[in-house]
Amino acid sequence: MKDRVQVADHKRTIIFCYRGFAANFGTRHVVASILEQAGHDVKQIKDGPADFSVDSVVWIWGNTNWYPGLYAQLAAMPRAQRPLVVLWHTEPLPLPRAAGLPWPRLNWWETAKFVLRDSNATDVYTNYLVLRRWVKQGIPDVLVAATLGRCEFLSERGIAADWVPLGYEPSYGRDLGLSRAIDVLFLGAQDVPRRNRLLRSLRKKGIQIEAVGSYADPSCWGEERTKLLNRTKIMLNLARTSGEFPDLRLILGMANKALVLSEPIYRPDPFVSGRHFVSSPIGEMPGIIRYYLAHDAERAAISERAHRLITQDVTMEASVRRILDLISTRANQRAAVESAVRSKRPLRHHEVD
Repeated sequence: MKDRVQVADHKRTIIFCYRGFAANFGTRHVVASILEQAGHDVKQIKDGPADFSVDSVVWIWGNTNWYPGLYAQLAAMPRAQRPLVVLWHTEPLPLPRAAGLPWPRLNWWETAKFVLRDSNATDVYTNYLVLRRWVKQGIPDVLVAATLGRCEFLSERGIAADWVPLGYEPSYGRDLGLSRAIDVLFLGAQDVPRRNRLLRSLRKKGIQIEAVGSYADPSCWGEERTKLLNRTKIMLNLARTSGEFPDLRLILGMANKALVLSEPIYRPDPFVSGRHFVSSPIGEMPGIIRYYLAHDAERAAISERAHRLITQDVTMEASVRRILDLISTRANQRAAVESAVRSKRPLRHHEVD
């Protein structure tokens, strides 16, 4: 692997906030582990309130809606006493106008969670509205979005965000050299009406699909997931909403050299359709599936290119290093502002946002 996080020149105290599914099993998040390997002092929590100082960094993974306790704590603090807060937003947001797609309709339980302001809500509207509330409070100091589409959507609403994609990490899988006996696999939640409709339509056209999607199923995690994907020829991407970019699903398929076949994605950068995955409208998927099942060499060539890209260039270590650079830049700007206030001198151009 080409990119590794170097040992930090400046050791930071980082409170890493993660309330995803793996946290329920007491699992250390890969980013927290990478930060520790780089020499930082890292404590992982699920939500606030947390014990930190103004010199700490609070690194939030995922979605602001997951952390009501942390928000209440930070919003109640004077800005000058807050730690530096970075949010790596990895969850879906509405697509920007340039995508040319209608905003998604919520199903009944998503609507109920939205109305009740449930912290378990994951619909795109809740994700955006809660993030906007944080931004109005001056939180976070560094906002990073994992896809270009989310950056564009936020920019349309006057919210600046840097693009740092999710990347490959060895726990996501590797090539085991197994016989690929599963023709077509879908890995993901099965309780999504749109997704179920698409799966049914493909099956009605004669496509045999193995679907795995319960978060309690060990096949969704760890070494069992790696073995499952290594036995798969084609891995489907069927999103919750049209145009959505579920980046981690693509990375999982590529890590294990399964060909990823996806419905069209808005701004799938850094991946390129036809080179790293195959894109197809649902109506054309049966023919595309049959083609690549019959052409092993072409299928393997795309899978190899994708695997090489993520393991050499699009790595989690490289993305973490990029965010650490953004943190350093913002910390230096904050220090310059505080120094100028104390000395009552005017700020230089490079010292402000």
